[in-house]
Amino acid sequence: MRFLTKKIEETDAKTFICYMFEDDINKSDLFNYLDCLSQGMLNKQIYQYKTITGKFLETYKYSINENMLVVICALGKKSELTRQRFSQATANAARTVKNYTKDKTLAIELIENTNDCNRSSKYFTKKDSAQIALCALRIGLYEFNKYLAEKKETIETIELLDNNLNKEIEQGAQIGAYSSFAMKFAKDLVNESAQIVTPAYIANLAEQIAKEHKLEAKVYDKEQIKRLNMNAFLAVGQGSVNEPKFIHLTYTPKGTPRKKIALVGKGVTFDAGGMNIKPAASMLTMKSDMSGAACILGIIQAIAKLESDVELHAISALCENMTSASAYKQGDILTAMNGKTIEVDNTDAEGRITLADALSYCDKLNVDEVVDIATLTGAVIVSLGHNITGVMGNNQEQIDKFMEISKLSCENVWQMPVLDELKDNLKSEIADFKNTGGRNAGTSTAAWFLSNFTKSKSWMHLDIAGTAYLEKSNKETLSGPTAAMTRSLINYILS
Repeated sequence: MRFLTKKIEETDAKTFICYMFEDDINKSDLFNYLDCLSQGMLNKQIYQYKTITGKFLETYKYSINENMLVVICALGKKSELTRQRFSQATANAARTVKNYTKDKTLAIELIENTNDCNRSSKYFTKKDSAQIALCALRIGLYEFNKYLAEKKETIETIELLDNNLNKEIEQGAQIGAYSSFAMKFAKDLVNESAQIVTPAYIANLAEQIAKEHKLEAKVYDKEQIKRLNMNAFLAVGQGSVNEPKFIHLTYTPKGTPRKKIALVGKGVTFDAGGMNIKPAASMLTMKSDMSGAACILGIIQAIAKLESDVELHAISALCENMTSASAYKQGDILTAMNGKTIEVDNTDAEGRITLADALSYCDKLNVDEVVDIATLTGAVIVSLGHNITGVMGNNQEQIDKFMEISKLSCENVWQMPVLDELKDNLKSEIADFKNTGGRNAGTSTAAWFLSNFTKSKSWMHLDIAGTAYLEKSNKETLSGPTAAMTRSLINYILS
């Protein structure tokens, strides 16, 4: 998909998204342009015939002629507009476009909302609008049709229209373009079947990414993982015929890095639960248990394209958690890379075991911050549902900054505690920890477990178990993979 910025009179598009508010009769430059083409009929439809009221998430499609389609996207009351509502409305309008046009080019106008205080979620410039809109359009237009015999025509070019283009708008469009690419990459990888997306498949993909973007790549096979003493991670994958892989990609900027960040993505390519096998219905979406790995591989490509001044490491311990004669069992004692021991209380709490070694590996990298992103606990869904990601960590300044940026990135997060009192939940008589601690405070307990495998003073944990894959659509995203936290992490790294 191509992304262009143009003045309105330069557009080649035949399909348009044009915004309106519920309580504002002022018309945009694009509306006036389209109304002129319709010989005033567009204005009559909206303001005389009242075919659309402007209430939030309303859309109205109007054909100016046989070749030109206008989708009016209602944003609700101007005083209530936020970045997230703008994103939701834009994604919703894009789905309307997808259903009613065969044109390969879509044009959309840039708007701003600068009456509120700066850095508020209600405040955004046209630069912000360009970034938000391109991500929202990708969300609304997204389809995974690889295995469908009949494929719909798809939009190939997005034109961002404004009569006062400047370098800031171009910069916002560039960030939005690469962020939206990272999201599509992650969604496509999660949508692929687990029979294709094995640890070896992702490892080969990581090497291709490294070659394309001039990244340093380290891919460890089973024997090399053994030599690294990642015995906890190895145990999780020992029940599968698909051998584990460990990947480490590094983006190094030109000049001295402003900061060094390690992103760790959970990479369980299929989670059957091990010997504590999941019910059949619970396994239907377990190809998505590598959403964290998909996310970080998309992010490092975007950061490389944007030529960030931050050194970035993308790390994932890749394996399948299967049940077989060779699978690890309840009661096994595992020794992690950092020498700490884990009593296996439940083989379906495998993600934290793989992350234990991945986080320990980061201790050798001399980075300033470590962030892990994982579909880790069902408990986070009980606590926060499917539209809010749980964030935890050991550095409040880091967490506060990320939470602010997530809000500005149109994603919801909520901080949950990591308290020393939680260690009693994981007490073992024969090892340093058990890997599970019962139903109570499950998300925070899992985070406390992870905290024992990193020496970083700026470590943050994102639990995306509820947000990475939707079984029911929300206002912005249809059911399926969401690429949760991709936008937020890219903006966090760039900040």
